[in-house]
Formats: sequence, C-alpha cells, structure tokens
Amino acid sequence: MNAEELPIDQLETEICTLAGQIAAATARFLFLLAEFDARRGWASWQLHSCAHWLSWKAGVGVHTAREYVRVAKALTELPRIAQAFAAGTLSYSKVRALTRTATPHTEESLLRIALESPAAHLDRLVRGLKKQTRTPEDVERTGGRWFYDDDGYLVLTARFRPEDGARFLAALTRAEYERTRTDDREPDLTAPAPPNPVPAMTAMAESVCATSDSPVVAPAADVLIHVGPDGEPLDTTHAHLDDGPGLDPQTLENVLCTASVRLIRHGRLGPTIAWDKSRRRPSRTLLRQLVIRDRCCAVPGCGRTRFLHAHHVKYVSQDGPTELDNLVLLCGEHHRALHDGHFTITAHGNQQFSFHHPNGARIDYAPPLSGNADDLTQRYRYIEPDAITADWSGEPLDVSFATDVLLRNWDLDERRRASGLATAA
Repeated sequence: MNAEELPIDQLETEICTLAGQIAAATARFLFLLAEFDARRGWASWQLHSCAHWLSWKAGVGVHTAREYVRVAKALTELPRIAQAFAAGTLSYSKVRALTRTATPHTEESLLRIALESPAAHLDRLVRGLKKQTRTPEDVERTGGRWFYDDDGYLVLTARFRPEDGARFLAALTRAEYERTRTDDREPDLTAPAPPNPVPAMTAMAESVCATSDSPVVAPAADVLIHVGPDGEPLDTTHAHLDDGPGLDPQTLENVLCTASVRLIRHGRLGPTIAWDKSRRRPSRTLLRQLVIRDRCCAVPGCGRTRFLHAHHVKYVSQDGPTELDNLVLLCGEHHRALHDGHFTITAHGNQQFSFHHPNGARIDYAPPLSGNADDLTQRYRYIEPDAITADWSGEPLDVSFATDVLLRNWDLDERRRASGLATAA
C-alpha cells in the first residue's frame, strides 16, 4: 500500500517503528565503526582519519563522519547506553548528546532521564551540565620553546594563559575549517578545535607567509633552503634548511612546489651567497586557470579547497614545465604523500591526469554504494512500534534544578565510593 493510502494512525506507527529500527541499525553501524577505527582499518596515505574514510566510502559528510567516529568511540566506555541504543529505545540524537557528558559512573542516571524525556530537553540538560562542571584552572607561568630533534623534526611546547589559549584554539578551529572545507557553505559553529593541531598550525603558517611580506633584514621570517653551488644544476643531495636539518630528495621536491620558499646558492668554496632567480611559481593567470579547472585537491576522495599547492607532475628538478598540462592542485597532506611515494600521478596530455597506487592500480573517484531497506526492516523486526518514544508526560524542564540535582547526586555517589574503598583498604 502506498504511503498516501495509509490512515494517519498507521503512518504514525510505521514511522515510529522505522525510527526504532534505524536506531538499532545505527547502533550496529557505530559498533562496527568503533572496531574498524580501533584496528586502524582506514589508515593509509590517501586518508587523513577514519572520518575521511567514512566520508569517501560511505558517502557521509566529513563533519557528520567525525561525529559518528566520536560517538562510536564513546559508546565503547558506556555499555548501558550502548545496550539501549542497540535495542532501539534511544535515538542517535539522544546518544550523541549523552556521549558529550556521560561517564561510566553517571551513565545510568543520564540514561533514565534520556528514556523519559524528548531529545530537545536532553540537549538542554547536557549543555547545562557541561557549563556547570567547568572549573577555572590556576594561572601559572606561560611560555614555550622550539627545537629540532635528532630526526630533524621541529618540536614545539607551549603553555598559554586560559584566555590566550582560547584565542589560539579559536584560530586553530578557523584554520582547520578553511583547510578542510570542500565547498562554500557557512562554517559549522559546533565543530570542536582539531585534536591534532599540527595540520591547522601549518595552514596558519602558510596563510601568514602568503599574505605578509617579511622584512628584508629578517632571514628568520623566510623559509630558506641552501642548495648546491651557484651556476650548476640543482643539487638535491646536500640541501638543508637555513640553520636547520638536511632535506632528503623527496622532501626537497615537495618544498620546491610551494611558493613561499627562497633558495640560497653558494660558491664552490661555500661562503658566497646568491638568490636562486629561476621561476617555479605559476603566474597569477596560470594559477587562476588551475584553480578554475581543479577547484579542489585533485586526489580522489579528498575534495579540500583551501591551502592547496600547485604540483608539477614532472618535477621541477627534472625540468618539468610550469603549464596546465603538468600542474595539478594538491592539499598539503597529499602533496607530502605523493613525494613520499604513497601514490603516483600520470599526465596523459590535454590536462588529463590519473592517480595510481604504487602497484599501478588506478584509484577510483567514487566507490559504488549499495543497500536495501527491506533487509533493515527484516533484521530489526523485533523493535516495537513505541520502543523509541520517550515516556514523557509533557512537563517542562528546569535546567538549573535538574543539573544541580544530578551533580549533587553524582558527588554523593563519588564520596560513597571513595569511602567504601577506604574502608575496604
């Protein structure tokens, strides 16, 4: 029977039944995702995280994929909530809210509230709990330092005052959004600061170097690379950063594709310095044409639109031409992965390119998806029509009172536990 032929009460029953079945199927989906992430089944040169794998393989938006991964990880520590989710009595929206604040010690009381309240009330309660459980940290001496370690990597340590740290995280969050977004949508105001700040910090550095000219007398404000003697072919075997570590040929090839770099050449005996004047950077017109053509990182499954590099398919050191038939846009991670040998690009002429694994297998842009709704309803046919409906009588939520009661009860339970442990000892 078509939906338009069903009576209202039957429509309502089927909608609620399907909502419970979808919740149970989503729980299974997230349990599998948590195990997949724990085994790092997604880890490869091509993908930045489990969320990126999910976005590419399952057609999920990157932000939604990040939330899926976060919730999946949290559920491994919350067995009671996970059980109710699998039974179809908790919706994904409620579980997502619960995992923002629940702990193994508080999940039981929060689960009872979630089963008896609508999702909107639960969202407000969780927000109230997160606000009231924040404690100001003691302000201590701030500072930081940097150095190159034995492997040649730059190491940074820093300690910020709380307000300065908030500004830094806000800047990181904006840089991460600009670095990873794939279209012109407004930013997601709920996105947290990136847990790994290094890519966003690199993007911030690229942005500053691209928009601010350095003083002529400040070498530290430029990326300076020392190469071979002046007047000879580029030496990729003895290149090194100014007052820094050496660069292997792959890293040097990567750096040569970027714009904010100055090469320093020396005389045969070393002391004479000369700026390398050869032009490797695409002209403004050529760069505009490249951006209009590619729009985003050209690697299948990426789609990033910010902080892109114009890569020479035939390397600059191999006299590769700076023209559209030899240029593609790559994000920073994939640019480095390419030069590290994790994949290759083949230019076919007429601005046509293909991407390949090291074994020669071609990389597809969009893996096929398949699914069957009938399989879902058959597998979860045990879900009752009202399983996901909250046992709520319509009473309003007093957030301040509810959060105060919960926090007092949790504190009392913690004291009882501590007292019991002390007595047992």
